[in-house]
Amino acid sequence: MKVTIYASPTNKKTILDLAEEQGISLPCNCHGANACGGRLYDFPCGMIPNHDMTVSIPERTILKEINGISLEVSLSQNMPANCILIDLGTTTVSMIFYNADTHTTLHSITFPNPQRTYGTDVISRIKYDVEFHTDYTLKKRICDEITNQFEIFHSAHPDLKIETCLIGGNTTMIHLLLGFPLDGMTGAPFTPYPAKQWRYHYKDTEIVILPWLSAFIGGDITAGLLCLDFDRRLDTCLLADLGTNGELALLHQGILYTASTAAGPAFEGGGLSCGCPAISGAIADFEWNRIMPKLKTIQNKLPIGICGSGAISILSELIRCGLLQENGTLAETFPTDGLPICNTATKNPIIFTAKDVRQMQLAVAAIGAGIDTLCIKAGISTQHINSVYLAGSFGHHISIKKAIVTGLFSDVGISRIFPAGNTCLRGLAAIAGNRSELSERTDHLKSICHETDLAENDYFEQRFIQHMTYKSISTL
Repeated sequence: MKVTIYASPTNKKTILDLAEEQGISLPCNCHGANACGGRLYDFPCGMIPNHDMTVSIPERTILKEINGISLEVSLSQNMPANCILIDLGTTTVSMIFYNADTHTTLHSITFPNPQRTYGTDVISRIKYDVEFHTDYTLKKRICDEITNQFEIFHSAHPDLKIETCLIGGNTTMIHLLLGFPLDGMTGAPFTPYPAKQWRYHYKDTEIVILPWLSAFIGGDITAGLLCLDFDRRLDTCLLADLGTNGELALLHQGILYTASTAAGPAFEGGGLSCGCPAISGAIADFEWNRIMPKLKTIQNKLPIGICGSGAISILSELIRCGLLQENGTLAETFPTDGLPICNTATKNPIIFTAKDVRQMQLAVAAIGAGIDTLCIKAGISTQHINSVYLAGSFGHHISIKKAIVTGLFSDVGISRIFPAGNTCLRGLAAIAGNRSELSERTDHLKSICHETDLAENDYFEQRFIQHMTYKSISTL
């Protein structure tokens, strides 16, 4: 299958990352390090193009199917010819301008959420908005930036009409986008504002907002659930979107069990001594030996720090090598000043400290215990889960094999875990062609959704403590 990958003369991203931004997730075990020998595609996976390229991709790599579930990126034939898909995240915003007639992405861009100057996380933005809600500052910032990107595209394509814009985002981000008050989200029981409509207009473009299911299961997760047909399936499956807040949704016998667990910023590289986001040069994989440690960085660039997937890899290596003991404590041989990983180009040491180990243990335990708790709510064990889908870039870069060593997915086996890429954008694409079903499908998801508050769950606390130990250590 021929696809066009768009790149500017000043582009610094690999062809894999550009494809991901266009909604095409290309499997690559070496994460763009050119270690796969170019056997998968007709281009080097670490290539950084500076002009548009048309390349050949096996149809199966367009996320045609994951474990039997259709994930076609190409939009429905019934869809309006041109549309915008927006994944409104707390940290970044991704926009895709798509033409359904030619099944091509006309333009795509990912940019920082302009609200970040008022707080890097959801909680800080809620506090700011509650205090200064009447000036609608956060609403103006995100609306102005989205409008600006729309106008830039329109000026380059003046004859192109955008019929529809579909937006998915977490519950707080959608509140801020629409100017809804966030007073009910400042503390338990965390009650979202009762939205009365999800369709708006900007000039001649209809804007469709994906509704949230609860305070912590937002429209981005709703889109992912629709993408994976959670409202129509009969098997047992789990969608996990792992970030500062780990959103989990378990479907069993037609009931959707949901929860959000505060994993902290470690999965995004935050809070680590030498942490960084999953950007060029971030250490994404690590193999420890006492002579010459091996590591892989994103885009095969010189190392600048450790991202979330790299931290998972390091944690698994500590377990494998016995530096992290079965009881969850560090061995006496763990270096007091931290485990040396490598040096940056400027000779600054990149280390992984005892505090970093603790942060990762807490994050991993929160997810593992969250999965266990939803299973208990559903009356099953983790062995009953047929498929676990990992949403977002974290699932794209992570070594599932090493994540299993840490207990991140409790005891779900590797053959049942599938990276699913940006399920928000794919969900928006999947429903864009038949919006008449949107209300019916989202209403059904709401009707089968049972939310669990993990903060006040005794079983979660019990399992959380147990996940801090490694009595049964897997081997790589």
